[in-house]
Amino acid sequence: MLLGAKMHFVVSWDIKVPTGPHREEIATALKNCIKIYSWVRPLTTFYVVKVSSQQVWDSIRQCLQAVCLRYRGEVDLIMTPLMQGGKYDGFLPGNLWTEINQRTNVP
Repeated sequence: MLLGAKMHFVVSWDIKVPTGPHREEIATALKNCIKIYSWVRPLTTFYVVKVSSQQVWDSIRQCLQAVCLRYRGEVDLIMTPLMQGGKYDGFLPGNLWTEINQRTNVP
């Protein structure tokens, strides 16, 4: 990856716990791993996250893994490799495409 280039990844999770305080506790722990970064959530638990380096991605991955280990069996999670550029396609409200493009370096 080029230094200083805009990079991003996608992360999504399912929490297997029914509604309630424990589910919120898990959701908060997962969201805390990405909350200081620029992200957009076009679907319920599908986040496009902009980061500055592989090291930041590694740090977020470690944080998310720690949450999954803490709540073993209660969370399924998938995280893409770090990407540069690219164009997403689908059916979303127009304002979400602007938000996604701001994080994926698409004009």
